[in-house]
Amino acid sequence: MGDVFIEVLVKRNRKSSDLPMKVLLIAFVLVLIVGGFLFMPLLIPLGLIVGFLEWYFIFPRFDVEYEYSFVNGEIDIDAIYSKEKRKHLDTVEVDTFECVAPLGSHELDRFQHDFTVVDYSALDPDRKPYVCVQAKEKRLVYLQLEDKTLIDAIKSRIPRKFFEY
Repeated sequence: MGDVFIEVLVKRNRKSSDLPMKVLLIAFVLVLIVGGFLFMPLLIPLGLIVGFLEWYFIFPRFDVEYEYSFVNGEIDIDAIYSKEKRKHLDTVEVDTFECVAPLGSHELDRFQHDFTVVDYSALDPDRKPYVCVQAKEKRLVYLQLEDKTLIDAIKSRIPRKFFEY
């Protein structure tokens, strides 16, 4: 009866390294194919195979959406690549959070050293992600918490550890 289920979809902005990486990958395939025409014909099928593998496996990783599924105190984080392929990335238990506050908040000052950062946010400089501190695991999990129902559900779970400002 008291089960809570909330789903939120967050589109990740493109990283600054995405375009140069795509250009390098395409240039590598072109060098293989042109090298096959000029020097060694065996490079042409190799270039085509590498191009197909890049197109099928690597290029979809540049278009990412994160899906947060909040179910009874657990947040499951999935990545959706090119709106086709889904991969489960992480499951975080809200009760294990030591602190949840917006990025740049003074509540996070004591947690900045020797923590691993795991970023599942939108990478948008105009929208600050929330930082969820898992002190026992020494992790800072960045989430894009903009949905009011998700914020209220987390806040009701850990009211003294959730900070908004």
